[in-house]
This record gives sequence, structure tokens and C-alpha cells, in this order.
Amino acid sequence: MFKGIYLKLVSTYLTLFLVIVIIISFFTTSLFYKEFTNQVEENLLNAGVKTNALVGRYYNNEITKTELTAWINAMGYISNIKIYILNPDATILHKGANDEEMEMNVKIKTDMQSAMKGETVIRMATFSFNSESEVAYVGMPLTYDGKISGVIMIFSPVNEINNLLKTALKTIMTVVVITILIGTLAILRISVKISEPIKEISEGAKKIGKGEDVPDIEIYSNDEIGMLAKSFNEMKKELAVTEQMRKEIVANVSHELRTPLTSIIGFIKGILDGVISKDEEEKYLSIAYEEANRLKDLTKDIVDVAKLESGSVSLNKEKFSLNELAKDVYVEMEELVKEKNLKLILEEKENDVVVCADKAKIRQVLINVINNSVKFTTKGYIKVTISKDGEKAKIIVKDTGIGIQKDKISYLFNKFYTANDYGNATTGAGLGLNIVKNIVDMHDGKVEIESTVGKGTKVTIIF
Repeated sequence: MFKGIYLKLVSTYLTLFLVIVIIISFFTTSLFYKEFTNQVEENLLNAGVKTNALVGRYYNNEITKTELTAWINAMGYISNIKIYILNPDATILHKGANDEEMEMNVKIKTDMQSAMKGETVIRMATFSFNSESEVAYVGMPLTYDGKISGVIMIFSPVNEINNLLKTALKTIMTVVVITILIGTLAILRISVKISEPIKEISEGAKKIGKGEDVPDIEIYSNDEIGMLAKSFNEMKKELAVTEQMRKEIVANVSHELRTPLTSIIGFIKGILDGVISKDEEEKYLSIAYEEANRLKDLTKDIVDVAKLESGSVSLNKEKFSLNELAKDVYVEMEELVKEKNLKLILEEKENDVVVCADKAKIRQVLINVINNSVKFTTKGYIKVTISKDGEKAKIIVKDTGIGIQKDKISYLFNKFYTANDYGNATTGAGLGLNIVKNIVDMHDGKVEIESTVGKGTKVTIIF
């Protein structure tokens, strides 16, 4: 379970997930820190603006110094900030009641000088305000009546800011850890869901390879995994059908080979042992000869079917007259038809049907279909019609034979399916029509059979 595709899925998904979470966490933390510091800066600047407004009101005698001090102290207390108002000479004009003296280090002095020139200075980088604490601050000019009359310095304890940041970061990290745990569990679950069917299919394929019976794979989804499972189940069924067909073919071939061989061996042994009299030797030798020919034809048909189904047979296409080919076959088959007191009719609806096809293969198709008609026709005729069907050629072989049951027609192209399968005795291995179908398919054509029991059969070939 923890090897192969499962491990690959888990490692790939987990790595990708962790990278994404880390990147998102980094940017979230950075954005939060930036937003937080922006908020602190905004609060300090707002406090400076309000302080400037209060001092202006004081200079305009709108409020008393006591009220100014009260307002500034209240603002500093509420916001936890220290507000200093300095004269141009850096002497303190105002500070909070509980605020300590401000130490004038080099950086503050430099920033004060910048503020006296009209600049607003913001320092979020911490430094020692005194020996015990670190602060961030804003320095801005104190303006009155359009002139700079001093400097406002507002300090915020860094430890308060840091505590808030730490709390926020702890919350973010908690969310990240929970997300990673949930994501990891989800990845493990998804990986199992993907890998288990594949593993089951793999094990099933191995068992099938060993000839063992395997149950169908259960399908839980309609995605590619579900399609793979469905394909496996269909393949398994097809293999079962193929295996059954193979067994039937072996049995049928064995039977078809054994029957003529048994006859031939029996007749020859009878002649050699003297069981068959001299007067009857010619008769039984003739039978043995016919059986040997049937055995030869069967062997040829089996080889032809094997070659056609393996795809190793290529077409040797050439242009030729189908009418001429039909006439040659007519001459070849005429004697066989006469032996059964049947009439062979050749009808040419078109005088010159030229096709581009494998001449030898089309000849084999014609002979096989006519042979089949001869087997199942005891009286009447066999009619071969040559015509065109648009740009293609059409051959119709119609007989007045015993016919075929409609529910059996679809089986006629199966290997080793003979008339015995629907109750009428015949000879042959049931390979003729299978060969016909394969050859016509190779020519991108089609074969159709229509039949009525007791009235005859019509085979239509278009290629």
C-alpha cells in the first residue's frame, strides 16, 4: 500500500500542498504585518494631527493650558502613547503627566531637525527610548498660523506592538498547522481512493494471467479511475468469452479433424486387414479420398481464418472486371451445382462492373457463399447477381434452400457455427462465412443475410 503509486501520490500532493501553504502563510504574515504597522503609523499620525489642532486652539485661547494638558493626557492614556511637544530649541513645551524625560539621542535630534523643516518622520524600526523600553515614533512639525512653531513627537511602546504581533502570528500559525493536518489527512484519503482501485486492477490482471477467476472491480466514480475499472471489467468479460470460444474452437477443430481421420484410418486398416473385400476397395478408397480432401479444405480454412484475424494478411488490390470473375467462378461451380440437380444462374445487371480489390480474395468470397448455398439447397436454383451500388459493387447470391431461422442469422459469421446448430445436418466446419466476413471487412464493405425458413436465403455483399 505504501509503495508505488500510493507513495508517489502522497509525496507529490503533500509536497505541493506544503509549498502552497508555506507560500500563502508567508504572504499572509507579510501582509498582516504591513497592515498592522500601517495601522500603528496611521494612529500615531492621527494623534499628531489632533495634538496640533489642540495646540492651535490653545494658541487661539479657545482652551486653557489645563484643558490642553487634560486632552493630550487623555489621548495618550487611551492610545497608550507618549506625546511630547517641543520648542524649536528642543526644550519640552509639554509632556504627559506621568511621562519621563525624553532622552535626546542622535537619531531623535536628526528627526526633530527634519520635522522643524516641515517633514513628517515615521520610525517603525525600534530603538531604546530609555534603558528599559523600546519604542516606535512619529515626528511632525507643530504648525500655527501657517508657520512651524515647534515639533510634536509621539512614541508608542514596541513591546505592546510586539505582543499584538505575536498573538496574531500564533493565530495564523495555529490555522496553518490545522490546515496542514486536515490537508494531509485529505491527501492520504484521496491517494488511497486513487491507488486502491489501480492496485486492485493490477492484482486482478496478474490473477487473470495465471488463469484464476477474478470478481468485477467495484466502480465508485465516473472519472478516469472509474473508466479504467469499467474497461477492466469489460476486458475480463471479453477474455472469458474468448477463452470459452477458444475451448469451443479446440473442441470443434478436434472433432472436425478426428472424424475424417478416423474414417480414413478405418477404411485403410479395413483394406490392409482384408476386412473390406477387393470389390469394395475402390468404393472405400474413394470415400477416404473425399475425407482427405475435406481434411485438406478444413486445414486451409483454419489457416485462412488465423491469418485474417491476426492481421498478417495484406490485400493485393488491382482493377479487374467483376463480371469476368463471376463468369470464371460460374464455370468452376457449375458442375458441383449440377451434381445436386440444381440450376446455377448468373445475372449481370451491369455489363462492366470494374472494381479495385484483391481478386483472389473476392474469388474466395464468391466460392464460399455459393458453396454454402449448395449445401443448404436440395431443389430449385442458385442465382448470382452482379450490379453496382453507387460507387461500389454489389453481389447477391440467392438460393431456394431450406432457409435459416431469423434468430440464428446473427451467429452465422461466428467460427465453427454450422447448420447443425439449428437442427439441419450438414458437412463443413463452419468457417466459410467467417472468412467471407473478414475479407469483406478488409475491403471496407458489408455482408447482409436475409432468410426465410423453407423459402431460401439471400446473401448481399457490397464492397
